[in-house]
Amino acid sequence: MVYELIPTAVRNLSFHFSAFIFDAALIFLQLSLGREKKNRNNRFLTLSIFIIFGIIFTCFDCVTRRVGLFIVPQPVALIANHLAYGSNIFLTYFFARYIESYFECDFKSRFSSFNSFLVVFSVLFVIFGALWRIPMLDGTPEKLNMPGWYRYVTGFIIELYYLTYSAVFFVRRRKQLDRRAVVTAVAAFGITIGAIALEAFNHTGIYFNYLGAVLGLYVFYIGNENSDYKYLIKTMHDLEEAKKKADSANQSKSDFLANMSHEIRTPLNAVIGMNEMILRESENPTVISYARNVESAGNNLLSIINDILDFSKIEAGKLEIVDGPYKFSSVLNDVVNMISIKASSKELDFEANVDELLPDGLIGDEVRIRQVLVNILNNAVKYTNNGFVRFSVTGERTAGSVCLVFKVTDSGIGIREEDIPKLFGKFERVDLGQNKTVEGTGLGLAITRSLLEMMHGTIEVESIYGKGSTFIITLPQKIASDEPIGDYHKKFEMNAKESRIYKETFIAPDAHILVVDDMPMNLTVITRLLKKTKINIDTAKSGKEALELTMSTTYDLIFMDQLMPQMDGSKALHHIRNQLHGMNTQTPVICLTADAVSGAKEKYLTEGFTDYLSKPVKGYALEALLSEHLPQDKVFRIEDGS
Repeated sequence: MVYELIPTAVRNLSFHFSAFIFDAALIFLQLSLGREKKNRNNRFLTLSIFIIFGIIFTCFDCVTRRVGLFIVPQPVALIANHLAYGSNIFLTYFFARYIESYFECDFKSRFSSFNSFLVVFSVLFVIFGALWRIPMLDGTPEKLNMPGWYRYVTGFIIELYYLTYSAVFFVRRRKQLDRRAVVTAVAAFGITIGAIALEAFNHTGIYFNYLGAVLGLYVFYIGNENSDYKYLIKTMHDLEEAKKKADSANQSKSDFLANMSHEIRTPLNAVIGMNEMILRESENPTVISYARNVESAGNNLLSIINDILDFSKIEAGKLEIVDGPYKFSSVLNDVVNMISIKASSKELDFEANVDELLPDGLIGDEVRIRQVLVNILNNAVKYTNNGFVRFSVTGERTAGSVCLVFKVTDSGIGIREEDIPKLFGKFERVDLGQNKTVEGTGLGLAITRSLLEMMHGTIEVESIYGKGSTFIITLPQKIASDEPIGDYHKKFEMNAKESRIYKETFIAPDAHILVVDDMPMNLTVITRLLKKTKINIDTAKSGKEALELTMSTTYDLIFMDQLMPQMDGSKALHHIRNQLHGMNTQTPVICLTADAVSGAKEKYLTEGFTDYLSKPVKGYALEALLSEHLPQDKVFRIEDGS
């Protein structure tokens, strides 16, 4: 009888010895590579160590019951047998705990508590079974065999419960894991459960469970627990956390910029607006001279704010190039007029030369092209204390397009060769020893390069320190009209004489508009800027006051401030649109706001506003917006005599 059992015992010992070697190697790998302070890693190691003990108990059971039947006392053999079954229960229990730690869940859930209770109950049940059967031993080998129901409860049912619990737990939370972790767990489950099922339903008496468990652990280790993968996961987690912090910092920056934009632009609206009225109405040369200085300082401050906001838009990827037809001569006229005034104030010789054969009708982003040219020419004037600034425009034609070449040369302080690469960095100011009194943010050239790249253009710098610099810009543009720009110099001289004299572009005596703003000074600015257009203007200092006026008067257009106490502009707009029997449900409403950060215009248009005008309000922009949105039969344009 004993000798008939030996072949099976040898096979079992072979399987268990293989499992022991593999598991010992796995434990050695974990200990030698270091343990991280995480539940999952600690429990994986605990599971691996417990398998070692389980293998030892099972081997001892195999030897005592199948080989050493006449050497080892029957009570010892019986206890070894029960210990082997008990270790199987512990093995699957710790496996369930390991799967729980996979998701870092709360171990105080009711199922976890039940699992702990069940493992304690199972151990007591195994101990009771051993003590209960010892008195029944009578020296015959058959008495060592467990009853069938007892063997299946302790050896398979409880184990399969823990494995099923682990599988269900895993499936319900699988979306929290990446694809690699899911595939790894499915493979490990298949091997482990398959080994137990093979042991339960075959009649060879061979134990497959521990070898299956160890192979399953290897799959988990190779897939998820090795140091390289854990380092990768940690790195990905750190990157995700860094991204969240960066996003939070960017949001804080955006909120700060939005707040600062409003806080600075609101009083600046009054300063620039009222100063424009002085320039329009004063006839005293001294007062006009003072007002020009105020205008220059105000525009410089506004330029600094716009630079910061533009760079914020570029960094956020929200600044877009909007191409359209435009008159090249108009852009050059605006730029040269502006720069010539600044150059004259520093007694610099400013010269503009434009190729007369260049086409006047082009297609591109007129606003951004003007911004690029103003940035470069502004820098030339700022960093030139005496001498000249020369601006030339040429171009090379191809089929349907022209590559414009702008060259700006000055006799200024120049740039050291080692500082040239720093020019286009954000917030960079080179040679601070000489330039610390020069106003600006250090963003102008960074914005210029970004805009040119977006328009497929280039910028190059040549400079000799102490003698001057040359900036060369190339910019491709499509041709809309072959009409040449002509003698631009004569046009400029003629326009320069009239550039400082304000002239309204239209009158609209029959038009009636409403301006809503909680700051009286802003209401005064809008009213005075539109004085010569003869528009009838009502004002309101709050959203509530505006609602009362819109119920009794039909307006052709409404300017609505956004940031007002009690009821902001958006809420007032929605109330106007939803007024029962309202007289202005279809009236154009223009958002008038100091919020000019990235995406502001799109946000307010989405709210339902007809258009958007940022503060500080410029007279020409205000008139252009009114000319577009007022009923055309009420607008009489000055330039064409209609």
